Amino acid sequence: MDTYCEQLVRIKKGAKFYFGVIGLWFAVLLIAFFSMLYLRVLAAVIIVAAGYGAYYLMGFLLVEYEYIITNGELDIDIIYSKRSRKRLATFELSEVESIEKYNGEYVDKNKYKKAVIACDVKADNAYRFVFNGESGLKIAIITPDARTREEVVKFVPRFVGNSAFK
Repeated sequence: MDTYCEQLVRIKKGAKFYFGVIGLWFAVLLIAFFSMLYLRVLAAVIIVAAGYGAYYLMGFLLVEYEYIITNGELDIDIIYSKRSRKRLATFELSEVESIEKYNGEYVDKNKYKKAVIACDVKADNAYRFVFNGESGLKIAIITPDARTREEVVKFVPRFVGNSAFK
């Protein structure tokens, strides 16, 4: 029996996003000013290139995460501005050691072979998944919805699944 479940998590625009946008466009204005001042012949080309570069870089400030469960594997992707996707990690759900409510504490990334934080860390429904497999100790912090939680419980070890998401 094949199982497939996906969930898209949008990260809210906060102060970090707005400061990034303001900083990018401020840099464009500085480039425009100095190019008009010193490089008048190439000023139009430089200003257009700087504007396009700022627009392109703004796309990396709009972030979404996607959780995909396929036959016992949890894949976590990051999506930038709905135009670029990158696979962050793949985890075997059978290797889950514990599932706990995440309350925003610091994650020591040196302790884990792989650490993935794929959600808004201030979210109320964030969970910490600790995996212990052949490759070592790994951690993922995600915000699964009800459907994703049901699929996770099907594949995690029974002793973990009984106490998960409570």
